Amino acid sequence: MSSLDYQEAELPVAKLKLDLRNPRMPEQEFDSDEDAIEHLVDNADVGELVESIGNSGWLDFEPLIVLDDGSNTVLEGNRRLAALRIITDPQIRELSGLTLPEPLHPGAKPATVRVRLVRSRAAAREYIGFKHINGAFKWDALAKAHYAWDWLNDDESVSVETVSKRLGDKHRTVSRMVNGYIVLLQAEKAGFDRERREKSSFYFSHLYTALSTVSVRQYLGLPEPGVALLEKNPVPEPELPKLREFMSWLYGQGYLPALIRSQNPDLTTLVAVLGNAASTSVLERTRSLDDAYALIEDRSGRFTEALYELSRDAKSLLGQTSDYDGSRETFDVAVSLEKTVRNIRLAMFAELPESRTDS
Repeated sequence: MSSLDYQEAELPVAKLKLDLRNPRMPEQEFDSDEDAIEHLVDNADVGELVESIGNSGWLDFEPLIVLDDGSNTVLEGNRRLAALRIITDPQIRELSGLTLPEPLHPGAKPATVRVRLVRSRAAAREYIGFKHINGAFKWDALAKAHYAWDWLNDDESVSVETVSKRLGDKHRTVSRMVNGYIVLLQAEKAGFDRERREKSSFYFSHLYTALSTVSVRQYLGLPEPGVALLEKNPVPEPELPKLREFMSWLYGQGYLPALIRSQNPDLTTLVAVLGNAASTSVLERTRSLDDAYALIEDRSGRFTEALYELSRDAKSLLGQTSDYDGSRETFDVAVSLEKTVRNIRLAMFAELPESRTDS
């Protein structure tokens, strides 16, 4: 932010309001400061900050960024404001479930704090975005996506390429994350409920990574992957049941467990399954990723890979035979291994064309 974008001031802590659109909390909507503080206590280590300020006092190392529209909304510094409100307001402190250090540092309850007043959210965006997307105080992927989407949504003259450059993105990740956020919003409108997911954490990267693949795009009726942003509500109306089911595969929904335990190999497997009509049909009917993948799995390739791995291990073991201690039990393992390898060879020989001709 340049000197033309803001002016510094001292404002009473009691008059500052938390940002209920705070990108740090994109998965929640709050009705009051108290609700937002409760969420920050549970998810942003506010308790540690309360402890630090309570023991060392308020350190005015960086001003809060405040919207200069009469609301005194804090755009940057919500975690610090939440800590101060807990320290100074007994009722909020009781709701938070936190206690203060004893003795409390005399400088832990500043009446006013230094702020930078900005005319609009747009005036603060580049600073806040750089700090949290590329700086030392990084947000998670969902918070980044919400922030970038909000920026683009508020200012139609700004392109995703401009936002990406201003945020230092050189790998088109902003575009992918915003597209993921757009589809997430539509999925929630269509009935997907993030609160009913199976795991406590919401792995947003599962969604935006999957949406960058051709097979998932085709399954949901979306245009081919590219750098362009999707329109609002991009999944066609007839495909919304597929979208709800797809989200349940990624995250679970109510009593339905998630099929994706990790991006590798589960998400890769799902993408492969959705690229084949027969395997997709099996997945929709059985909700079994293993059964669906069995139709397209390269079993021959897996066998060959396993055989080469066995060969590499055997050669490595051969070089270690000087370390054998003469144990009969260990020798018996080698005998058993020899029989297993012989049976593998016989089974493979039976599949060779010349063996079939001889028979």
